Amino acid sequence: MRKIFFRHRSKGFTLIELLVVIAIIGILASIITGSLASARARGRDAKRVADIKNIELALKLYYADNLKYPNLLTVLVTNNYLSQIPKDPLSPSRDYRYIGSPAGPTCTSFHLGAVLEANSAVLNDDADAVAASGVCNSSLSPDFSGLSVGSGSPVACDTVAGTGQPGGTELCYDVKP
Repeated sequence: MRKIFFRHRSKGFTLIELLVVIAIIGILASIITGSLASARARGRDAKRVADIKNIELALKLYYADNLKYPNLLTVLVTNNYLSQIPKDPLSPSRDYRYIGSPAGPTCTSFHLGAVLEANSAVLNDDADAVAASGVCNSSLSPDFSGLSVGSGSPVACDTVAGTGQPGGTELCYDVKP
């Protein structure tokens, strides 16, 4: 009788098999990370739009009671129209832009907006208004032009500090009464 010898193969993976699996996992992780970053940006943009809508509602309630808009958003907190002024979710030190107009003791209009991170459909439905020439809150310069997308490319939302000239390429969501 003839004896047949079989090679005993150890249980486990070869180095090449492990490297292939690690490479596939790395590729999938990078794809997922990229998707999460854009989803987070869209989530922050949704919060910005919701904040602007809440502030707009508080402004309209204030107007209904006082027949004028406030000079500053902090008036909405002191008069209990808002519990606090919402802050930008990415940069809490950056306030939403608010301008009461026209210049003088009584604000009969306002311009309110936020800078978005991603181009979205909400930009099709916003005011796309330019900054007021005279503002009630004279301590602030009208540095929010409120423009969104023009001529196929984003245009300035802020002015360059100290120049009064447009200088950004932000996507701006803005509302007016």
